[in-house]
Amino acid sequence: MKRIPQTIFFCLLFCACAGGNIKIKIKPDHSGDLVIYQKTITKKQKGSFLGSGIKDTGEVVVTFKERSYQFGNFTQMSPPGFRFIQFTEEDAIQIQLAIDTSKNSPLLKALEINPDEISSILAEAKLRDDLLRFNTLVEFIQFEIQFPYSIKNVKFSEPRTAGEWTVRLDSKDKMVVNIPLHSIWAGEHPLTIVQIYPE
Repeated sequence: MKRIPQTIFFCLLFCACAGGNIKIKIKPDHSGDLVIYQKTITKKQKGSFLGSGIKDTGEVVVTFKERSYQFGNFTQMSPPGFRFIQFTEEDAIQIQLAIDTSKNSPLLKALEINPDEISSILAEAKLRDDLLRFNTLVEFIQFEIQFPYSIKNVKFSEPRTAGEWTVRLDSKDKMVVNIPLHSIWAGEHPLTIVQIYPE
């Protein structure tokens, strides 16, 4: 096993991962794709030498990681921290998205989200317009779900803080849910259910 040079440990200021984005596309046969997008910022005290008379003040590397999965039926998949439930009520199909939003939600671990790293990103982003734009959703977990049919309405089953917790239709078949990380860490709502009403 190779020995890692000590200089590596001294040149890293921080390496942090932004909030997680989950995109789900459901096909007409209920199969589909699930993609997790993660954004990472690594800041170093030293970059590469550019020439004499120039002082090197550091290097920031911004990277995207995409983790892709496929499923056979969206109501039968069981990823950590959320589930889809489909049932019929008064002759109408209803779908629920149940999300574990407790303080120790397994969703946080699956998305590799850490409170200290999020704080580091926010502190750095506030100093830099480019990183602030890059991390617009750093304080949230976002679900973006595309259905194979039209949706007439979506809502939280219980009231949530307006402006922070959001669920909306971006188009007739695409739903977006934003969950604030600070509410999860505070243990405000152990379970969140989104009610989805197809046309």
